[in-house]
Amino acid sequence: MKKDMIFFDTDGKGLTSTSANHVANLAKEMISEIETTLNEMTLYSTSVTLISGKEPNILNHGADDKEVERVPELLRLIAESKSLIAWLREAIKAKERLLDEASSQSLEEYAREQGIELEEAPVRGHTLTEDEYFAGKSADERCRYYSLEALAATLGKAIHPGGEFADARKQLQAKAKKPHEVEGKGRDTLIYTYRPTVDQQVVEDVYFSIQARYRDVQSRLNAMKHECKKAIEESAINESTRYSRELSEWTANMQLIQARHAEHINKRSRYIASLRILIPESLRRIYDTVSQLGKDN
Repeated sequence: MKKDMIFFDTDGKGLTSTSANHVANLAKEMISEIETTLNEMTLYSTSVTLISGKEPNILNHGADDKEVERVPELLRLIAESKSLIAWLREAIKAKERLLDEASSQSLEEYAREQGIELEEAPVRGHTLTEDEYFAGKSADERCRYYSLEALAATLGKAIHPGGEFADARKQLQAKAKKPHEVEGKGRDTLIYTYRPTVDQQVVEDVYFSIQARYRDVQSRLNAMKHECKKAIEESAINESTRYSRELSEWTANMQLIQARHAEHINKRSRYIASLRILIPESLRRIYDTVSQLGKDN
């Protein structure tokens, strides 16, 4: 950027890009006219006559001494005009380059330039898990939970359909209703007789006792699980609240920085657009000459 500022006058004097382009075009036209003059210059005159001796016809007039003596001046005008064109064209490109740099400045570049630290967006943190909840309890409480969990699983398996004791009770009830079964025919017929070895009421009492015990254990286990669930939900709510608050603050801060960045780009672009292309002292004479051509036309 600094190297491009050499083309511009910060005091508001000089040429706009449009004016500079116009002057460059005038200089180009002047070069073309001078080169045409030099290309067409001859140092002799040409005439033609008929052998009959009539007056000769002049085909062209060669350059005179003054025109020849002016050749160095014409060459100087060409060289200086080319220098002026090069200066103006580079200045125009420099201005376009500065505008591109200003408009394409990233937020990170702006922050670095202004000494602003861009914070990372907040991320959702960790929430409590069941294992972590119980890991934070005392040894006695953890053992009580594991004991209730194991007992509930054992009792539940025994009394629920498919469980050992539940199936044995069901089979006993079935055999009590049908104590005999016949298998086969004729002399090979077999008669199976089923006699309970326990009092059915004892079985029922034990079954419902286990069931009551299971419900009590399950109730206490559920109470502990409920406390765990509450702690996990509270952890999730706290984390969500923290995340939402930090995200809101981060978003507001980023929006403020982005707004300042946009204003910075606009201000910088307006400043660059207002810059005027200066004419170095070494090109002032040829600039005045070329500029006068535009006024004369």
